[in-house]
Parts: sequence; structure tokens; C-alpha cells
Amino acid sequence: MYKYRAILKRVGIVLIAVGILDIAYWIYCISQGQSYSSIFNIPAVVAGVFLFRGSLRAVPLVTWVAAFMLSNLVSDFILLPFLKPAELWAIEFRLDAIALCRSLLLTIILIALHCWIYTQLRAAPVVSASVRSGHSASTPKLAFILGVALVVLPVGMMHFIRGGATGAKAVEVARTQYGEGYKYHLTGMGWYWPNEVHASLTAYNEHEIKPVQVQWKQRSK
Repeated sequence: MYKYRAILKRVGIVLIAVGILDIAYWIYCISQGQSYSSIFNIPAVVAGVFLFRGSLRAVPLVTWVAAFMLSNLVSDFILLPFLKPAELWAIEFRLDAIALCRSLLLTIILIALHCWIYTQLRAAPVVSASVRSGHSASTPKLAFILGVALVVLPVGMMHFIRGGATGAKAVEVARTQYGEGYKYHLTGMGWYWPNEVHASLTAYNEHEIKPVQVQWKQRSK
């Protein structure tokens, strides 16, 4: 009867530990003037406390988030080779292999963590206890769908834009402003009323990689 409580307590301890570590790293980044964002820190600690106390009410929400993040991270990891040109990946690895490997390792760890959380909260004792208590115990299909969609759709849109006139214009403007000594990879676009276009690009050559921003007025038709 109380086996589900042991599972919730185990997941709660992990979430609290991860949340505390994330808060500590967040504070460190602030003290160093570095930007940092995460879905863990305080929400993870709060969710962990509820699960540690055996709250079945928190199970559907945490399961939903774990399913969303799992599908999102896996989709992102699968599409990773297509997010940048092979040449840019090679230059990143040559200039700072440690940072690149650390980023990939962190993604793998997060995938494993969310997979573990999801499988723990979908274990038979937890599902049975949730049903008996009148809480939702269904598979969070929408979370999986949204997790994939929020990766695939933006990547597909950016691929389409890069191959079109707007993408070519962004590279042209960047080349005018930052010179011919770089190659340019479009990473983001924004349209602002009435006819202003902003673009984010990565400028790179054999010795340097840097983010750049450009903007221009789009001619009215």
C-alpha cells in the first residue's frame, strides 16, 4: 500500500537536490554577471517537497512536465546536427571542445533525468494509488506532442527562411556591417510593426565565432 510513497519520496529527494544545485549555480552566474535560465531551481524544490511528503496531487503535473521535457530534449538532440553547418560545428569543437562536450553531456544528463522521473511516476504503484485517489493517471500524450512540436516547427521554419529571400537579405546586411571575413549562419528572425525586420546570426571564421544582430526596413509592397 505504501510502496508508492517510497517512489514519490525518492523522486522528491532527487528533485530537491537538483533544484538546490541549480539555485546555487544560478546565484553563481548572477555574481559573475553571466546569464542563466533553467526550469529547475525553485519549481523543482517545491515539486520535490510535495512529492517527498507523498502528495499524489503533484504527480500529474510533474509527470506532464517530465514528459514534455523528455520529448523536447530528445527531439532537440536528434536534430542537433542539422541546427548548424558542419563547418561551424567543426570550428566550435576546435576552438572550445570542452565547452561543446560539456553542453552535449548536460543535454544527455537532462534526458536521463527526465526519463527516470517519468518512469518512476508512471510505475504501477503510483498509477494505482493515483486512480484510487481520484487523480489523473492517463499518459500525458499532449505533453509528448508539444515537446516534439516546439522543436520541430521552429527548426523547420528557420530552414525555410534560410533558403528564402529574407534569409539571404539577413546575410547580405550582416556581411555589409561586419565584413567579408566571416561566414554567416541565421539563427533567429523577428518582424516588427510597421516594416522592420531583425535577425540574429552567428558570424564565424577559422579563428572566431560570435553572435551578431542586424536590422533593416522592409519595403512596403
